[in-house]
Amino acid sequence: MRIKHLPRVNRGIRAQRVKIVNEDGTMLGEFHIREAMRMARDKELDLVEVAPNAKPPVCRLMDFGRYLYEKKRQERESRKHQHRTTARGMRFSLKISEHDYQVKLAKVKEFLMDGDRVKISLRLRGREVVHSGMALKMFEKMQVDLEGLGKIEAPPKKENNIYQVTFVPDKKRR
Repeated sequence: MRIKHLPRVNRGIRAQRVKIVNEDGTMLGEFHIREAMRMARDKELDLVEVAPNAKPPVCRLMDFGRYLYEKKRQERESRKHQHRTTARGMRFSLKISEHDYQVKLAKVKEFLMDGDRVKISLRLRGREVVHSGMALKMFEKMQVDLEGLGKIEAPPKKENNIYQVTFVPDKKRR
């Protein structure tokens, strides 16, 4: 796990003079970088640049290892509450029997009820390519069958002999 934009620490700080904030948050004043480093070393802490754009930059005396630990914990905690929608896939063909269609449709309904997006692919084989209108009719039938659970995100796309459409779950359903 990586933390984005780590602050400069100890010898990574480039400014000659810095303002120092104590570990409890009190302002100590403006010091030369060598003196600030010595103060941090004496307290067995790190000098961390917290406001690099200030004139002079503001640095804080803190335990940098503990700071990293806390940041990682915060990121982990915030990720727990995120809901990631996954895209599920289902393949159909034009020559599908009604029972097989209903079985696959039930699975698609289950995916939509779980809050997942469903990408449906319809492959046209051989002379089926000539009857591409039948593929569009099948998608219309699916749209009617999935009414109330999900809706088509964008019109069907055709890549070579495969039509694809994505159903997204209805917001009311979640």
